[in-house]
Amino acid sequence: MKLKGKVAVITGGTIGIGAAIGRVFASEGARAALIGRNGAQGEKTCESIRSEGGECKFYVADVSKADQVGEVAAQILKDFPQVDILVNNAGIWRPGRVTDLDEETWDSVLDTNLKGMFLVSRHFLPGMMERKWGVVINVASVAGLVGAADASSYAASKGGIVNLSRSMALDYAPFNVRVNCLCPGMTETAQGHTVVAHYKPDGDQTEEKRNWQPLRRVCMPDDVAKAALYLASDDAEFMTGSMFVLDGGLTAQ
Repeated sequence: MKLKGKVAVITGGTIGIGAAIGRVFASEGARAALIGRNGAQGEKTCESIRSEGGECKFYVADVSKADQVGEVAAQILKDFPQVDILVNNAGIWRPGRVTDLDEETWDSVLDTNLKGMFLVSRHFLPGMMERKWGVVINVASVAGLVGAADASSYAASKGGIVNLSRSMALDYAPFNVRVNCLCPGMTETAQGHTVVAHYKPDGDQTEEKRNWQPLRRVCMPDDVAKAALYLASDDAEFMTGSMFVLDGGLTAQ
């Protein structure tokens, strides 16, 4: 029970990585507050967590919209005594080079992936600063470390998250608030399948074709969730400003 008594807010908590983090955190004693855009699916995720003995509540909001973030943050702070852990996981992927993208697509990716972290974090950091304890985990991607062809808005947003995390780590270290960044490689999620389908338009999504990472498998949501658990726990109490890479060796090449 590494997170017993802690309250964890997780954005993008409807499915995939966010749902996996919510499940793992709840299994370790955390009270999970999941944020996402799909209320029906989010309630299913929470019900699944509750059926396993965990505590979970779901809140509907688009993290790119300041008014919605403000409303849901106020509700969470009313429902829970405090927020100890924040996982900024919400994100979208859209293909396209700079010369191919329209302004609306560029803005939607940057607003969700990068600005959303700013909008959410500013509501929960003050309480952490006051209590002199807190953990923030920002989910980026290997695309934020090495770039990605035909995904300029996504790579730009994830690269921004990497340095945002470093800056936040420096800013809030005096308050004993740790900020780290998770950088997964290709992950077995609905969005991951969309990415693979874009780069392999022949439709071949066999295990062999999908697994170009050196460990010869894709990252699973639980792989990311277990890494997030480590960062959120006291096991990582001297770790801040770090990039935690889970890519099966991809960026070592």
